[in-house]
Amino acid sequence: MLKIQYLGGASALVLLLNATPVIAHAQTDTAASATAVEEIVVTGSRIARRDYTSESPIVTVGKADIEKVGSVTVDTILNQMPQFVPSVSSTSNNPSNGGQANIDLRGLGTARTMILLDGHRVVPSNSDGTVDVNVIPAALIQNIEVISGGASATYGSDALAGVVNFKLNNNFTGLQLDAQYGVTEEGDGREKSLALTAGGKYAEDRGHAVFSLSYSERGAVYNASRDFSAVSGASSTTPYGRYDATGTNLPTQAAVDAVFAQYGVAAGTVKASANLGFNDDGTLFYNGQNYKGSTAIDYSTIPVNGTYNTGPLNLLQLPLKRYTAYAATDYQINEHAQFYGSFNFTHYDSTTILAPAPAAGSTGFSVPVTNPFIPDDLATLLASRANPDASFLLRKRFTDVGPRQSDTTFNVFQIAGGVRGDIGFKDWTYDVFASYGRSEQNETQSGNVSHSAVQTLLNASDGGASICEGGYDPFGLNALSSACRSYITRQTKNRTVAEQQVVEANLQGGLFNLPAGEVRAAIGASYKRDTYLFEPDSLLSTGDVVGFNAQDAIDAATNVKELYGELLVPVLKDLPFIKALDLTAGYRLSDYNTVGKVDAYKLNGDWEVVEGFRLRGGYQRAVRAPSIGELYSPQNQGYPSISEDPCAYNSTYRAGSNASTVRTLCLAQGVPSAIIDSYTYTNSQVNALSGGNPDLREETADTYSVGAVWTPRIAHPLLERLSLSVDYYSIDIKNAIGTIDAATALDKCYSAEGNPTGSTSNYYCGLFKRNSATGEIDTLTLTNLNLAEYKTSGVDFQVDWGFGLGAVSLDDRYGAIKVNVIGTYLDSFKVQSLPGEGFTELKGTIGNTQISSTAVSHPEWKYNTSISYLIGPVEVGARWRYIGDMVDAADASEKIGAVNYYDLNASWKVNDTYAIRGGVTNLTNKQPPYFSSYVQANTDPSTYDVLGRRFFVAVKAKF
Repeated sequence: MLKIQYLGGASALVLLLNATPVIAHAQTDTAASATAVEEIVVTGSRIARRDYTSESPIVTVGKADIEKVGSVTVDTILNQMPQFVPSVSSTSNNPSNGGQANIDLRGLGTARTMILLDGHRVVPSNSDGTVDVNVIPAALIQNIEVISGGASATYGSDALAGVVNFKLNNNFTGLQLDAQYGVTEEGDGREKSLALTAGGKYAEDRGHAVFSLSYSERGAVYNASRDFSAVSGASSTTPYGRYDATGTNLPTQAAVDAVFAQYGVAAGTVKASANLGFNDDGTLFYNGQNYKGSTAIDYSTIPVNGTYNTGPLNLLQLPLKRYTAYAATDYQINEHAQFYGSFNFTHYDSTTILAPAPAAGSTGFSVPVTNPFIPDDLATLLASRANPDASFLLRKRFTDVGPRQSDTTFNVFQIAGGVRGDIGFKDWTYDVFASYGRSEQNETQSGNVSHSAVQTLLNASDGGASICEGGYDPFGLNALSSACRSYITRQTKNRTVAEQQVVEANLQGGLFNLPAGEVRAAIGASYKRDTYLFEPDSLLSTGDVVGFNAQDAIDAATNVKELYGELLVPVLKDLPFIKALDLTAGYRLSDYNTVGKVDAYKLNGDWEVVEGFRLRGGYQRAVRAPSIGELYSPQNQGYPSISEDPCAYNSTYRAGSNASTVRTLCLAQGVPSAIIDSYTYTNSQVNALSGGNPDLREETADTYSVGAVWTPRIAHPLLERLSLSVDYYSIDIKNAIGTIDAATALDKCYSAEGNPTGSTSNYYCGLFKRNSATGEIDTLTLTNLNLAEYKTSGVDFQVDWGFGLGAVSLDDRYGAIKVNVIGTYLDSFKVQSLPGEGFTELKGTIGNTQISSTAVSHPEWKYNTSISYLIGPVEVGARWRYIGDMVDAADASEKIGAVNYYDLNASWKVNDTYAIRGGVTNLTNKQPPYFSSYVQANTDPSTYDVLGRRFFVAVKAKF
């Protein structure tokens, strides 16, 4: 049967220390067939050979390392690794991906990171081809192999940033039960998991089967439960309603002074251009002055600065309930053929909760002056306008109908099978494989409001009393009858289906011998078809819904036919300073039904200088074809965050030498002259449309790496288990597919660098329009483009070290120490929006959303250090996680200091049957840093720990 062999410096350390946290330079895998005993296929290559070490930087996370984190989802440990930039995760509520867990290598976007399961593709869950790693059967994960840098020549499209290969223990034998429980210090965010795994041989040992059933649960945590996020997401749209001044039809200053004089406010304090809120008694308030409403936590900011505190109602951790079932088998048909197959099914439910729906921006309401609920003081102001009979603009947040809640159910399955064996020529083996996967997502959205229904009530001469009991009084927090609530609320349901079909055939083996060794090759062909169907609720397509974003349907498919070849050539061997020198070349030709023929190729080298010291590196040209969503998504509504509106009178753009140019440009774009010097914007979000572009071309990436691995052959017990590696990487993506984010569009429209003359024909200024009555940005149009370039480079490093206490003049009977350091230094991360423009350096910043919808972080230094003490069946460990200091990408003056996290873990193998483990995460209860430009919880909840100190304990029984 198949055999696993561990080789290389760091892998030898694994055998000696029984669970080194991460291995960066040697890899193992099961053989390609039953006849290829002791041959290894390394992630990043299709060629199997004996004693194979990787010429590319590879990091491995083992089963024990996953268990030490104490999380019920595997993305947690990956997001803590220096090579990854956390994407939309379990603590990302808005933006959210319905509870999915996506992986982002190098911060280049989840669509550029390929996810494999035992070397094969996993069915995607999104229109951009992104895989949800929630579907990986966690109980059977043996290790996770990560190769960073382009790998398209080996695996095809999507591998520009690298590959994450989840390897399962399909050879598991016995019966195992694993149960885990965790909770935060605050008593919330409870996590539970239970897994039952069984496996064994059958048919007189010709076959082996394994199956695993598991259940996991993750509890909700609200922003309100943490001090740093309890006041967040300030919005000028409040539950009390807001009259918005129309710049072309303002009330007189005398009328405003007279009304506010009744409240004891000095004349001139409130300008005629001010936006005003409504108290329940019919009086008005402005920026907290004369506010008479609630001071409960979600209203606490109104009496201070006039804004509504949306944060407490949002989720800080998304709840999750997940069920998985996995089964796999292999069967030796004859000496030349082995059948293998697997079935994976995942069902999970997740919830996202947002503050009540806001009718803001272009979704505000036009209220006629005949509305019977208009308060007297507001009527006085309206009557003083130049056109007293004109309707006025009303903004309102609908707390009457409760928060916006999205309940999402995922059902994902994938069935795969193949035949592998030898072909009878030398040691050549074959592997023919096919798979079919389907991901279905059903989302139910509540808390929506029909804009037209509300407008009908506002237009009615009786305020809607004849339509629903009591009518609708929007001026203040007035009780809404159940009949009116039913009249205006809408529930929407969306359905998403992604399917993937894959067929591939691979051959590999030796060709001929050279003086330095055997030349080996691999060749193959594959076909892949992806389909994606999104059926939004018909109401969302009409644009009538206030609450969740308007969306249109997608029904599209792509396919690709591919041929590849790979050649390994031993060049030199057993010479002075050349113990071995091997070269590996690879080529892949892909024919897409969308972009046509594209090719990818690679040339890597592995030079063992002397025993224990190895140099490695190479070049790869990687290619990524545009996804279904990038090509065919219709324009959908979204609300990206911005730190400020440059036209606001108090913005940084309205100060300094460029102030007059910005003011003139704002006037030319439609900001009314009557409010140009008093206009403010406090919503932190803007209305935007994003969508596909069928004319997109493929992305190409040039990836370079060079590194060294040193496992010194020093005959001293303190150093004989030392292993070090360092690797430089450089990734340059051209024709990068993406959108110009809202903050970049505004900055380049109004900054002296982007638009020095203040021209209205500037490309970036043409991406949006302003409301001629209020001056606000109505809609940004941010469709997909082949942008210019993304470039990143840096250095990964790792130290593995272990020794028995006898090495320090004690005795090995007293135990052993093992140390692991893995980190990365970011040399540069640059983005170019359009060809010919300069690059923006993002190294050392957080908050830019040009590549990802989340506030991507790019610290200069990021590393993890682990130390463990082992004695007999007991292991006690500590881990130090470091995230370097950064500045806010939207405001370089706002500095975010470095963050250190400390974790503890312990395990005890009680006997051959039972084992116990547990730990404390974020031992010092370190709170996340604050930065103001990001709308989620005053911080980046994906990059930083937002849950605080938490504990877990687990029991494993194997029979």
